[in-house]
Amino acid sequence: MRAERSRFAFVAALFVVAAPGIGSAQGWRAAGADGLLTPLGEYVLFGGGVTDFKESAVKDRFDVGGTWDARLGIGSRSFVGAELAYVGSALNAKGSGSDLLTNGAEAVLRLQYPYATGAWLVEPFAFGGIGWSHLSLRDAAPGVKDSDEIGVVPFGGGVTVGYDRFLLDARFTYRTSFNEDLPLATGQAPASMERWSVGASVGYEF
Repeated sequence: MRAERSRFAFVAALFVVAAPGIGSAQGWRAAGADGLLTPLGEYVLFGGGVTDFKESAVKDRFDVGGTWDARLGIGSRSFVGAELAYVGSALNAKGSGSDLLTNGAEAVLRLQYPYATGAWLVEPFAFGGIGWSHLSLRDAAPGVKDSDEIGVVPFGGGVTVGYDRFLLDARFTYRTSFNEDLPLATGQAPASMERWSVGASVGYEF
């Protein structure tokens, strides 16, 4: 319970710290290739990468897996941005165990520094937020729970590079988790689903 309160406190603190910057960023614009002021920037990103778990008991059950996501964002030209995302992953079992599939949704706040010159945009960023994920074990053994709903707290950092309206995004994400109730074998306690991922995305700015 204490760990869950700490995770929510982290997200709340991030939003409180960023709140004063949201208003000041609303009036900020970056110059485009034609020298005119551009909008704050709404965008979409589609990408993928690799992911693995933190806890050794879970790492020993699954290979490093693949992850994919689709993101809708706002604020690519401001100091504060936000994203809504669908995130999925698949990890194959080692040996004869059950494969693990995840599907979920996340909302994150981005604190970033956009540097625009001509048609180029370079934007390092840090982010944090909250989300949900559905876990399912494929072909689980009889008597083993094969699905679960968990909460996640994603945070990390990366960089976005844009040219004209096209974007390339690379990021590292760490996801703490809570409310796990999925034992990986009969008689075992529920396993921690904390994990990391590294990924890249391509996108388009409207």
